[in-house]
Amino acid sequence: MTQMKAPILTLTALLLTVPAHAGLLDNIKSQVQQTATNTATAPVTDNQSTSLVSSVMSQLNLNQTQAEGGLGSLLNLAKSNLGTSQFSQLADTIPNVDGLLSAVPATDSKSGMSGLLSKAGNLGSSLQGSAMVYDAFSKLGISKDLVAPMAEILKNYLQTSGGEGTASLLTQGLGALL
Repeated sequence: MTQMKAPILTLTALLLTVPAHAGLLDNIKSQVQQTATNTATAPVTDNQSTSLVSSVMSQLNLNQTQAEGGLGSLLNLAKSNLGTSQFSQLADTIPNVDGLLSAVPATDSKSGMSGLLSKAGNLGSSLQGSAMVYDAFSKLGISKDLVAPMAEILKNYLQTSGGEGTASLLTQGLGALL
């Protein structure tokens, strides 16, 4: 009879602890749902930035690193050609612009196309910014043929998000590239 009581006591102990574990599972479920709700209500700017990068990725068949670095190189050129206040107008329209600018791979101004143009005098220096974009695209594994389509996607994004004025600033900032 004693041998029969041990399994019954074990079973009883297990059954008594189930409600305690069920409460724990309910708490975990509640926390997961709360996290999902908080994620769904994240700031729109993150979605907009992701939207721009995703648009470039899908339309040009690039990965995220390529899309961010390519956009950053275009914005870097615009930044160098525009004044601070003009570029600020663009930057205010593009969420996470600093992240895009920091995604640009380092290029050597003494090698590649930009290196050749640095030796060509005034004409070369005016085109050197464009060459640095081509060099960045090359380092990212992006065909230089995608520079204009990526610039067009960025321009369309600016027209939608910031109006015609910001799109015109981008065109002005990209200058000889387009």
